[in-house]
Amino acid sequence: MVTRYGNRLWLAAGCLVIALLVAGTYFGVVSTMSSDTDALHDQTGTAHLQMVGLRKQIAKLEADRKNEKQLTAARDAYRDALPTDSGVPAFLRQLQASGSDVGVDVSGLTVGTPTKDEAVPGVWSIEIQLTADGKPDELDDFLGQLQGSAQKRAVLIESAGLANSESADPKDLRLNLTVKAFVAPPVGAGAPTVTTN
Repeated sequence: MVTRYGNRLWLAAGCLVIALLVAGTYFGVVSTMSSDTDALHDQTGTAHLQMVGLRKQIAKLEADRKNEKQLTAARDAYRDALPTDSGVPAFLRQLQASGSDVGVDVSGLTVGTPTKDEAVPGVWSIEIQLTADGKPDELDDFLGQLQGSAQKRAVLIESAGLANSESADPKDLRLNLTVKAFVAPPVGAGAPTVTTN
């Protein structure tokens, strides 16, 4: 009987050792592998989301590449709208030519000194005051040219005042305008030089 009891004791001890080995293996190896696997699944999900975002960016860049000529033309037009020098003489001639095209007499041009634009770094504005005399429809056409797509220069009409003209025609009106013309000189160049001739 003692032998049977000893065998049972050995059998129970063996089962206990096996249970301890299984528990130790599970908690020491399998559970760590399981948490590592979960971390890898999370990383895979994050990488998948990043991949989707990158594919969208690639698709947008490919679409932009197809429109490269139009985008380049738009960029060049924007660059032309912000010249690197004041360009005041050419702009004043353009204003007078625009006025003549629609029957408006542009005169009384006064050019201010360049000031830094607070809203856009690296951009300067030059205040220009002018007087335009003409009939209401002609003045309307002149304003349309000044602020429309035909205007190649970045300008902002700050104020406008309408009064009776001093001309002999009672239908003529006088439009007093204050306009800002914008300039983007090269970095570090300082204020643009303004000449009127």
